[in-house]
Amino acid sequence: MFHLHPDDRDALLTRGRVVRYDTGDVLIREGSTDTSVLLLLDGCVKVVGVAEDGGTTLLALRVRGEIVGEISALDGQPRSATVIAARPTVTRTLTGAAFRELLRERSGVADVVQRSVLAKLRGATRYRIDGSSGSAAVRLARALDNLVRSYARAVPEGLRIDVPLTHADLAALAGVSEASVQRALRSLRAAGAVTTKYRMVVIRDQDILRAIAGQSCRPVAPDGEPAVGGAGPRPPRPKRAGPVPPTALDPARPEHDGDALPDAG
Repeated sequence: MFHLHPDDRDALLTRGRVVRYDTGDVLIREGSTDTSVLLLLDGCVKVVGVAEDGGTTLLALRVRGEIVGEISALDGQPRSATVIAARPTVTRTLTGAAFRELLRERSGVADVVQRSVLAKLRGATRYRIDGSSGSAAVRLARALDNLVRSYARAVPEGLRIDVPLTHADLAALAGVSEASVQRALRSLRAAGAVTTKYRMVVIRDQDILRAIAGQSCRPVAPDGEPAVGGAGPRPPRPKRAGPVPPTALDPARPEHDGDALPDAG
């Protein structure tokens, strides 16, 4: 949204009010009939779906410059997901009526919002495709590659995905189990693609990660042994490992959290 024409951006930033959230605060709750739209001025939020058993599944992440809640503002339907601050977050919050009025008055804003919604739908399609084939390591590599494109920050060790993520979060994004995520992380570490710290993943070598992410089948290698895939080297098989070291991602749930679908309605 910050790619708006300056006049359109000023028009947006003078509407509504500034609201601040602490880590773990709920910005939007699934099922709510509220139709407010939130422009993220700073921070990061997780979009999650709530299952019948009360558990949550990470659907997407949203950061500075993105909007959440626009679908309910446009169609008037209840929220389809919950949005939770992953770190201290600041928003410019507009009522649904004010948002719709802005779209009518400013065609430039309406165009950017439309393209934003379409991008989320395309991302949802890509998410389903990426999570439908390949080994756990391949699926996780794809999920990490998608994350690093939008949420990475350069650090001495490489590119850090600058969002706190648990094993459960990564499992949801990759479409695998938490146990598979732990094994996949060991494989990616052994291949030299990533390092992990508490709720943090650092991409050490993006080329290796993308080579693994590009694999989707198990053809027979020249030596007759099955390979992980045809688009890159097979990650070295790690030695039998004990419990995940304490420096790895914490498997516990985060403070709580996104999107495989447009955000929260």
